[in-house]
Amino acid sequence: MDKVQWFKILTPEIKEMISNRDLRELRNFLVKPHPADIASLLRELDPDERVLVFRLLGKDTAVDVFALLEPDEQEELLKYFTERRVKELLMEMDPDDRTQLLDELPAEMVERFLRLLPPEDREEANLLLNYPPNSAGRLMTTEYVGLRLDMSVSEALQRIRETGPDRETIYTCYVVNSTGHLHGVTTLKDIILAPAEKKIDEITNEMPFSLKTSDDQEVAAKIIQKYDLLAAPVVDSQGILVGIITVDDVLDVVQEEATEDFHKMAAIQTPDENYFRGDFFTLLGKRVIWLVVLIFAATLSGKVLKSYSLLLSSVITLTYFIPMLTGTGGNIGSQSSTLVIRALATGEISMKQWLAVLRREVLMGVTLGCILGVVAFMVEMILLQDVLIGVTVGAALAVIAIVGNTVGTVTPMLFKLLKLDPAFVSSPLIATIVDVTSLIIYFSIAGIILSL
Repeated sequence: MDKVQWFKILTPEIKEMISNRDLRELRNFLVKPHPADIASLLRELDPDERVLVFRLLGKDTAVDVFALLEPDEQEELLKYFTERRVKELLMEMDPDDRTQLLDELPAEMVERFLRLLPPEDREEANLLLNYPPNSAGRLMTTEYVGLRLDMSVSEALQRIRETGPDRETIYTCYVVNSTGHLHGVTTLKDIILAPAEKKIDEITNEMPFSLKTSDDQEVAAKIIQKYDLLAAPVVDSQGILVGIITVDDVLDVVQEEATEDFHKMAAIQTPDENYFRGDFFTLLGKRVIWLVVLIFAATLSGKVLKSYSLLLSSVITLTYFIPMLTGTGGNIGSQSSTLVIRALATGEISMKQWLAVLRREVLMGVTLGCILGVVAFMVEMILLQDVLIGVTVGAALAVIAIVGNTVGTVTPMLFKLLKLDPAFVSSPLIATIVDVTSLIIYFSIAGIILSL
C-alpha cells in the first residue's frame, strides 16, 4: 500500500491518540517513519494537532521534517514555537534550507530570527540572502568538504572525519589551492583507496566546469543533469570556492520551473502558494488578468466576421465549418509551440538552429495540411455533398494548418530572441492569433473559389 494512503488511513487513530492525550504511544509511533512520511502525515492534521505532533519528534527528526515542509507550512509552525525552539531549528538546518525559509518569511520575522543566531551563522545567513533571487548563490550551501592541494591522503581523511558530520555530502571533495581558488575535485572512494602518504594533488581531477554565484538556478540544474552529479561547486567572481549546490536542491528547482512554465502556458500567473492554501481571490486575480487580455484579442475575430458579413449572408453554409477550422488551427499552433518551448527549455535546440527548425516545421505543416484538408473535404461531402464548398473547406484547412504550425513555431523563438521567457507564449494566446488568421484565410479562399 502507498505510504501516503497508509498515513491517511492511520490519521483517525492518531487524532484519537491526541484527543486521549496518549502522548507516549504517539511518540513511540513517530520514531519509525521516514521524515518525508511524517511531513505527509502533518499535512493531514489540523494546525493545533500538527504543532503537538511536531513537538513530540526527536531533535534530529524534527529538523529533517521541518526542512521538508513547504515555506507556508514552516511559517505556520514557527508562530507556535518559543524563541528557544526556533533558534534550535534554525541552527540545525542546512544553510541552503535555512536561506529558503528566511527568503519566504515576512521581513520583520526574518530580522527577529536572524538575531537569534550566533554571529557566525548570522553572517552566513546574511551572505546567502544577499545573493540575487533564483541565483546559484541563493541556492547553494556552504557546508562542503574542502581539501588543500598539499594535503596527504591521511590528513585529508582526518579532515573528513572532523568536518564530515556537519557537511551536506562527503562523497565528493573539492580541492583548493592556498588562496582558496578551486583547483579540482576528488572522491571519497579515491581517497580511501590511495596510499596514506600520497598527496591529494595526485588524485585530483580537473573540474570541467564551475558555477558562479550570479548564475541562474536553471543553469545549475542543467549542469548537474548534464554531468550526472551529486553536487556542483560554486565560485565567486574571483574564482574562490564559496559553496556547492546539491542534487536535492536542483530537483526542487526543476519542479518549480516546470510548474511556472505550465502556468504561463495556460495563461495563468504563477501562484505563490499551494492550491488549497492560496486565497480564492488571489488565485482569481492571477487568472482573470490574462483572460481579460484574451477577450480583447478575441474581438478581432468579431471584426473579421463583420467585414465578411456579405459573403456569409450569400453562402450561409460557410458558417457551419468555422468552429472546425478555427479549433483545428488553434490545436496545431498549440502543439508546435509546446514542442518548440520544451526543446528550447531543455537545450535540445538553440537560436542558431532557427532556420532548420522553421524548415522542419513548415514541412510538418504542409504534410498535416494535406492530410487534414482531404479529411475536411470528405467530411463536407458526407454532410452536404457540395463539391465547391468541400474544396473551399479542404483548401482552407490545408493553408490554416501550415500557417498555424508556423505561428506556433516562430512565436516562442521570437520571444527567445527578445530575451523573454518563451513560456509566456501560452496556448490561449496562440489559439487567439490563429483563430483570427484562420477566418481571414477561410473567407479569402471562399471568395476566390465561389467567385463571391
